Amino acid sequence: MQTTLHHYQKQLWDGGWWLHPSISNIGNAEAVTDGPGCMREKTKVRAGTGIQTNLKLDLKFIDRPIPKPGPNELVVRNHAVAANPIDWKIQDYGYEVDTYPTVLGSDSCGVVVAIGEGVTKFKVGDRVTGFAGVIYNNDINHGAWQTYTVLRDIATTQIPDNMSFEEGSVFPMAMATSVIALHSQESGLLIWGASSSVGISALQLARNLGFKVFATASPTHYQTLKSLGAFEVFDYHDSSVVDKIVAAAKSAGAPISLGFDTITEGTTVKQAADVLAASGGKGGKLVLVLEWPEGEKVDSIEVSQTGATRTGRDQVELGKWFFNEYLEKSLANGSIVSAPKIEVVAGGIKAAQGVFDKLKAGVSGKKLVVTVD
Repeated sequence: MQTTLHHYQKQLWDGGWWLHPSISNIGNAEAVTDGPGCMREKTKVRAGTGIQTNLKLDLKFIDRPIPKPGPNELVVRNHAVAANPIDWKIQDYGYEVDTYPTVLGSDSCGVVVAIGEGVTKFKVGDRVTGFAGVIYNNDINHGAWQTYTVLRDIATTQIPDNMSFEEGSVFPMAMATSVIALHSQESGLLIWGASSSVGISALQLARNLGFKVFATASPTHYQTLKSLGAFEVFDYHDSSVVDKIVAAAKSAGAPISLGFDTITEGTTVKQAADVLAASGGKGGKLVLVLEWPEGEKVDSIEVSQTGATRTGRDQVELGKWFFNEYLEKSLANGSIVSAPKIEVVAGGIKAAQGVFDKLKAGVSGKKLVVTVD
């Protein structure tokens, strides 16, 4: 029987926090020796890299040798890299990083230039997008903010010929985070912060699963979210937003017992939990993208934290199926589209620090992407 998205729904809810593995010393990236390269043995070609040498420090830009793929890995010459809010948060707070220097970034999109032993699905020349695994394996070759990135084959998707690299770069982190968050349930689904990259990814997946999605966003994003499958959209600035969502779910006959808070800041957790408690009753499940804030726990709601890293850790088979099969087919048939709106930031890899700073200041309803020349 062909594997389908519904086949994996029972695995999509699995509580637990992001893990913090012990990290081996990766050494000084500027001292990496030339070795067998991805283009030819003992290549002298070197590629630009944005590297963080310690907590809270701005990126430095250096040249490093092009990496060599290991078993079940491929090397991608990036043509576009997308930014995520977790990038600046890792830079400032050190999430998932115990040893420096490191290379940040999760969204890599470009052309395969080398494949490692055991790779059968991809070949040199393929146009791909992939989830760069530095956030969970702490290998700087697996960071996206550089010209060449090593990807695991299980976290890579071929993109259609008519899709630009910039469009293709928006998917990996946001989609992986969303697929871990969703699970099978015949009810309404609340997505708090649906205009974010993760929110839009969750919305498209939920629509394909058949969920009736109740979303929150700024009014300027209503039309886009409805076109992508939202049943109803509510203004999260509205002081009565919780009551309005609960009333709408009751009217639609779709009690909300699953919520996904893609923001997890300020009052968002409490508001989302209040919706679930009032609409779905006991047994509601709320998924967060960050740790649960102290003092906001609701006894009747089960809480878990999702993270794209789990597709490379305890949900490897789910991640492999999602990237290698489901996402590739969905991009090809148009059931998942590139969203939110892309803003291309000039300057390539060297623009990374400015992109992080811009995200930190606040970006709504768009994805910041750089083109890698």
